[in-house]
Parts: sequence; C-alpha cells; structure tokens
Amino acid sequence: MAQYLVTGATGQIGNTIVRMLLDSQKSVRVLVNPEEDTTPLAGLPVEVSYGDILVKDSMKDFFNIENPREAILIHAQERNVISDKTDLMVRRVNVHGTMNITDTCVKKKIGKLIYIGSARAIPLNNNTEPVKDVKYFDRNKVVGDYAKSKAEATQYILDKVSLTGLNAVILLPSLVLGPFEYGNSDIVALIRDYLSGDLKVTIPGGGDFTDVRDVAAGVLEAAEHSEKGSCYILSNAYMSTQDFLHSLHEITGREEVTKTVPNWLLNGKGIAQLYYKILRKENPKDKFGPFISPEPLYQSERANAELHYAPRDLRASLEDTIDWVEKNPSKNAKTGDGKDGSDVVKKASNG
Repeated sequence: MAQYLVTGATGQIGNTIVRMLLDSQKSVRVLVNPEEDTTPLAGLPVEVSYGDILVKDSMKDFFNIENPREAILIHAQERNVISDKTDLMVRRVNVHGTMNITDTCVKKKIGKLIYIGSARAIPLNNNTEPVKDVKYFDRNKVVGDYAKSKAEATQYILDKVSLTGLNAVILLPSLVLGPFEYGNSDIVALIRDYLSGDLKVTIPGGGDFTDVRDVAAGVLEAAEHSEKGSCYILSNAYMSTQDFLHSLHEITGREEVTKTVPNWLLNGKGIAQLYYKILRKENPKDKFGPFISPEPLYQSERANAELHYAPRDLRASLEDTIDWVEKNPSKNAKTGDGKDGSDVVKKASNG
C-alpha cells in the first residue's frame, strides 16, 4: 500500500484530501507546524509529524519512510492572501516552502509529488478564448502577490520535472466552496459578515468557483492515474459578486445586499484611503478580495477526461458552505465530537 504524505492538512483543501484518503483506507502521514492548531485533524487516524516547510532539517521524520519510491506526497500547504496589502510570508511559504518540499522529494526519490497550485497562477489569454491547457507559468503575467507566488512555485516544479525526472503533477483549482474550512478564509469571512448583517455593500467583480470535495476527488485520481508533468485545471463556473450575494439571500432568507460601491471609489487609492479613513471604515475591496480580478476564462476539459473530474452544482456547494459556517461559527471551530485534536496519532519531529 502506498504511503501518502500530506502538507497543509489543516487547511480546507488539505483537510478534505486527508478525509477522502482515509475513507479509501489509505495510510496517511501529515506535516504540521509545531505551533499549528490540530483541531481539523481531531479524531482522524493520521500520523502527525511536526516540522516546518521553511526548514528542511525539520522535515526529516516526515520524509523518513520505508519505501519512498511508492510514496505519494500531496503538497497542499500555502499562504492564501488575496489582497492589495503586502504579506512577505506569501512568497516565503508558497515559493521557498514549495522549493524545499520539491528538492527533498527529488533527494529522497519520492514516487510522486502532487502539487496543489491555483488557477490564479494561469496567464489568461488576451482574447475571449478560454484557457483549456497550460504548460508554462510566468509570475510576471499574473496579478497579485498570491498569484505570482503560485506561478513561480509551479514553474519551479515543472523545471525539476524536466531537469531531474521528478514525477510531479500540478492541480490548479479555482476558488473553493464547501465544508472543512476551520479557519477564516476570505470567502468564509465574507459569508460570516453577510450572515451577521455586517455586510452592507457589494462591489463589481466575480470569480470562478468549484467545490473543495470535487477538487480533492480530482487530486486522489491524479495521485494514481496521471503522467508526470501534467497540469490540470479544476474549475467549475463563474459567479459575479452580485449573483453570489443574491444566492446567499435566496438560501438564507436574510436581507439582500444590493448597494454597489463604484470602481472609482474602490480603485482611487488616495481618494479611497482618505474617504474610508475619515469614516473609520474598512474599504469593501478588502472584504471582496477573491472577487477582484478579470473574469477568468478557463475550462477543465482535460481534468474531465483524464481525472473523471465532475464538479457538482454550485448552488448545492454554496448551501453546504453556509451550513458549515453556521455550524462552525468561530474561526477555531471544534469538530462535531468536541475534540481538540489531542487524540490524533502524533510523531514528534527530531528536527
């Protein structure tokens, strides 16, 4: 039986992947930072190895396995900050951390590396033709620190595939909806603001969404049935900000948010900053980070054909997301059995 190694197991995508692997009776070891809250792993029969992807030596135990050539490493850890504000940890975690994981996979001769990239790292066409396949990534052709970091990391892995023969596959999910978000992602924070009545305005924009469970299913399929160097887009459908909020209104019955802040006030940096500083209010642009981008034009045809990727209805995904948020009201929400993660199998790192 293949040994599965997973980073980012407390994040929404990583945690969903871990749960699906366990449902399939797979052996799972996860890498957790010593300061990280293990609540999302509560009650799960996983082996926890403590370490930091920014410190290679700290990951010795994580990579110490009997048959590395039969192991599959799923690298889902990232720092996802979609904002105009500079966050130096975005590049450190997403680029340097990924380099450390990749280099160690090469050194230890890990059987396969599955990297969870991002559709935001895809350079979009200048015309109206959707992107169906992508083979090269350039940080200079995408916008925002997060997108740039994911593009840089993805190309680093692809270069290693060419130079060393590393067996690596790239998955490129769009914005995710669904359960198992124990933190406070931009999308969950927006939904919480809406449910609490704190969200009063909307902005122009939108995003491509898909369900985290469909992404995880695609990852598991890629782990067993994909060729090295392959890149798969995992998207579903575009939803405008207005449609997103209208769906929240229809599902919950709460008051609909219709007042739209004009672009000139959002993007006029000096004027906008002064305006909101005087009012002592947060710029709505900061709340709608995931929605501020050109309309993405990409499709998942290759994933549909090769990974049996079949995304579910977005309305159902949004309903499940709202249900999850309502049942897990705080950002440090407990699992249903009230456990705090202390019962997971732990293996302390010697690094």
